[in-house]
Amino acid sequence: MADRPRLLLLNGQLVPYADARVHILSTAFKYGAIVFEGLRAYWSESHRQLNGFRLGDHMQRLARSMAATHMKLDRSADDLCDDLLRLIRANDLREDLHMRVQAFVDEDDGKLASTAPISIAMAAIPMGRFFDKSLNVGVSTWVRISERSMPPRVKAAANYHNSRLALLEAKANGFDDAVLLTEGGKVSEGPGYNLFIVRGGELVTPPTTDSILEGVTRDSLIRIATEQLGLTVRERSIDRTELYAAQEMFFCGSSSEVTPIVSVDRHVLGTGKVGDVTRKLREAFLAIARGDQPDERGWLQPVY
Repeated sequence: MADRPRLLLLNGQLVPYADARVHILSTAFKYGAIVFEGLRAYWSESHRQLNGFRLGDHMQRLARSMAATHMKLDRSADDLCDDLLRLIRANDLREDLHMRVQAFVDEDDGKLASTAPISIAMAAIPMGRFFDKSLNVGVSTWVRISERSMPPRVKAAANYHNSRLALLEAKANGFDDAVLLTEGGKVSEGPGYNLFIVRGGELVTPPTTDSILEGVTRDSLIRIATEQLGLTVRERSIDRTELYAAQEMFFCGSSSEVTPIVSVDRHVLGTGKVGDVTRKLREAFLAIARGDQPDERGWLQPVY
């Protein structure tokens, strides 16, 4: 596992890592009553600065997830950002980080419909690249959850059991990762990451109505692609066989950043290597996130 920080944050209080505990009979543990955010911070060696990436947007999405699951949030997104920055500083972290902020129903021996009390926990963990290679993926037999069952746009821990099953199946079948389809057979996303393909020089990604998480990184890449790289981006439904015909494909997310995919169901994409569009997007995204380019969009929060 990544290096463990000395301190976590629980309900606004700095707590030693080993002392941050939740009862095994809490509603969160028993019924998966947890929503969360995964966030990133990047160290810039040239500026000797750690920058949190779109922290406010992540906290606002957390607030939306809490509202959708009847968890009351009595603090602002800015307050949550301040707590996270305080945690990072308390640990004196000066390297690339993955942060997790989660809200959960913390009732001891809670009931299925319990909605209080709410606890909020935060962790900031040193982490470099989540994926260190290009991926070979397979289309899963498991179908992505839909609005008919559980809201995909809510970042809930329970939703990730669907992703876990798809990932376990993919690995058992000899793939690095998986792609999930919607109930209607359209491409949705990977197990915890949004998806883009390149066809005919255009960047294509499933719309928010195809059972995807409304990803912050996804939104960032759409804006970078159109505003900075001059690419055409289409948000539309994607058929499974379009994956096989794509010139390029990649996953994106806070953990996965921009991760190339070189084959789908053992169909080699393009040259079988990282494509130009994927490479340019990844380089542009990381340059912005690290503070190596001017922060024209106000996405970065200096920690120190």
